[in-house]
Formats: sequence, structure tokens, C-alpha cells
Amino acid sequence: MRRPLSVAAVLVILMFCALPLVLLAGARINITNSFPPGIYWVVDKVPERGDLVMFCPPLRDVFDLAYERGYLQSGTCPGGYMRMLKRLVGVPGDEVLILAEGVSVNGQLHPRTQSLRKDPSGRRMPHPRFERFRLAFGDALLLSDYSHHSFDGRYFGAIPMLQIEEVVTPVLVWDREFD
Repeated sequence: MRRPLSVAAVLVILMFCALPLVLLAGARINITNSFPPGIYWVVDKVPERGDLVMFCPPLRDVFDLAYERGYLQSGTCPGGYMRMLKRLVGVPGDEVLILAEGVSVNGQLHPRTQSLRKDPSGRRMPHPRFERFRLAFGDALLLSDYSHHSFDGRYFGAIPMLQIEEVVTPVLVWDREFD
């Protein structure tokens, strides 16, 4: 005799079947600590300063290192990286200063951007080639203002704006107070 499916089992099956459709429609899931984990929605707009953006990391040694150390998980981006979620804080022409006290853009210090010398395992953190630089045409600086443990522009520097795939906004997130 067959047992009827429980309500929970039916919901799980429906979620599993509907997830690809929801992702195609614009839902994005964040499982990292750079911003609150949860569901974000794609916004139809050109990225500008202050936006939360999702991007594929460029193929650089610093991202290989981040992947090897577990700062970055595997995913569907070139190089096998996961897509990353950060805030767009610097655009072409902006002056960036990266110091131990934090990252400032055009003289404005961004919260929770103090550079860590070592990761939780005691390994030296990477740093961009220059402490002070002006963002070139086509470049962007991406940071987390949510977690001071985020692997972001204070460690990998500027990236090409072309890497930014979409602007997102939080829909259903779980705010963690861990920093």
C-alpha cells in the first residue's frame, strides 16, 4: 500500500521544480556572509554607485587564491567561480585609498572596510598593487558594507565594469549580526 505524500514533501517537490523558473524570472540566492543570506531580485537598471550588484570574478590569480582558500565557492562563472554579491562604491574617475583603517572613495571612508592582515587561518591576505589609485575608464570598485570579513575590492582591487551582470535588491533575507 502506498503512503500519501506529506504536505512538507509536496512543498519540497514543488520548490525543487519551481526553482529554475523562479531563477529565470529574476530571483537570486545569496549564501555568503558578504551580505545577508537570502533571496534577492534582479532590478532592470544600469549599475551605478550604491547599487548591490552580482558579478563573475575576472580570471585573475587573486581569485584562484580565494577559491583555493575557501573565500570563494565553485559556480558557473568562467574559472569555475561562484557569482559574487557586492556594493558598487567606485566608478571611473573616482579616487580610491585602501589603508588598514578602511577604504575611502573620493575621501569618504566606507564602513566595515578595514583590511585584515591575516585570514582566520592565519594566512596573509592579498592586497591590490597600489594603496592609492584613480579608477580608470571601464573599472569599478566593489565592497561589502555589511561584513568586515568579506573578500572584496580591498583585497582584489578594481575589476572591469563588464564583469557586473546585474543589479539586485533584497527581497527576503536573514540578517546575521556576526561582525
